[in-house]
Amino acid sequence: MEKPVTSTDEIDLGQMFSKIGDLFSRLGFGIIKFIALIRLVPIKNKFLFITIIVVSMVIGYSYSKFLKKKFYESTMILSSDYFNKRLVDNTIDKLNLLAGESTNDGLAKILNISDSLASNIVGFEAKPFVAERDVIELEVLKEQLKNVQANSKNEKVIEQVLKRIEIENRHAFEITVKTYNPAVIETLQIALVKFFKNNEYIKRRIEIQKSNLTEKKTKLFHDLQKLDSLKFIIYDNYKSMAAQSRQGSNNVILSDKAVTDPVQIYNQDLYLYNQFQDVNSDIYLQKDFEVVDGFTEFSEPSSASPTKIILISILVGITIAYLIVALAAFNKYLSNLT
Repeated sequence: MEKPVTSTDEIDLGQMFSKIGDLFSRLGFGIIKFIALIRLVPIKNKFLFITIIVVSMVIGYSYSKFLKKKFYESTMILSSDYFNKRLVDNTIDKLNLLAGESTNDGLAKILNISDSLASNIVGFEAKPFVAERDVIELEVLKEQLKNVQANSKNEKVIEQVLKRIEIENRHAFEITVKTYNPAVIETLQIALVKFFKNNEYIKRRIEIQKSNLTEKKTKLFHDLQKLDSLKFIIYDNYKSMAAQSRQGSNNVILSDKAVTDPVQIYNQDLYLYNQFQDVNSDIYLQKDFEVVDGFTEFSEPSSASPTKIILISILVGITIAYLIVALAAFNKYLSNLT
């Protein structure tokens, strides 16, 4: 009786699956062994771990209580038609450099504040404040560009456009200040707003915009006065024509071309009045530079709490203890080799 012949491919495939199974088995066993080792090390080195944990707790408590200063954060949304990311980032970088100096004279001078107030400032941060509608429009535009990219040879150009969209000029920015004393927040907001507003680039544009709005308001006011006078004349004219039409056939009848359409005059008057109201609103609200939402004084610090610092110290201490044990074992291994 002939024996069945087994193909080489079937034998190789079976061996491969067997090896994969052995690999996973050894890997699982290795993980379990590693976990057991991690658990066993502190038990065998109780004194070392307890000592390091206690020392870590003392260091963490001392650092949080005596060395680390509590600081407070507050955020303001500042909007201006003349803001752009580079301008704001450059300004914030300068303020942070001054805040990091050993003396507070430079920061106090540039913000026009007292030295004591400047000494309470830790630093500043700024990021574009993007409305939800802008985010949706941006994502739609990016998807459209990606679709174009799929059918275009100018991939590099489109990639540059996508990157450019990410740093597109934004007119509203979220400015964060960190300070040691929350009581100075309100005074600091006034100083910071004045500092941005007195920037030569922004200041000139605010002044010319205000001048243009004032001149436009004056012109609209005079035009409205003239239209009011014209409305009275037209009204009197129609009134006179109506009176003449009741007197008889000896009246002088004006042709249609000589009579102005009163509805058009009243519509134009309403249009100019709406423009006048819009200009008044722009002058009062100062939309080209405004504080959308100011700083808020918080009583709770933003810095890490003592509990958090102590927990971090303990974790660092445990890590150091494991490293000490590992180094000791490695040193023992090297000694046995020699």
